[in-house]
Amino acid sequence: MNKEYVDNDVFRFRISLKSELELDDITVYTKPFPDLPLLGKDATEADWYKEYDKQEELVQEKYFTQQKIDELKLKLIQKIQECKNPFNICCVDRDGGYNVTEDQLFNLD
Repeated sequence: MNKEYVDNDVFRFRISLKSELELDDITVYTKPFPDLPLLGKDATEADWYKEYDKQEELVQEKYFTQQKIDELKLKLIQKIQECKNPFNICCVDRDGGYNVTEDQLFNLD
C-alpha cells in the first residue's frame, strides 16, 4: 500500500543541559612540581605553556579515574532528577516540504 506524502513544516530543536546543572569546580592539591626544565635561550612562551600543559594533563589523568568519573556522573544524574526541567530547548532551524506521510506528523491537537 502506497502512502501519499503530505505538506508539512519541520522544526529542529537543539537540546542541552542548563548551565546551573554543571558540577562545581574541583580543586586538586598536589605536592609542588619540580621547577620546569631549562628550555634554552630560544624557548618561546608557547614552549613554557606546553610544559605547564603536561603537568595539568598528568594531574587530570591521575585524579579523574574511572571511579571518580562514575561518582561525578551520579552527582550529575541526581541534580538532573531533582530539577523540573533540566534542558535548554532552542529551535535552531525551520523548514518544510519533506517527504513524510500523515502518520509521521506530530499532532498538535
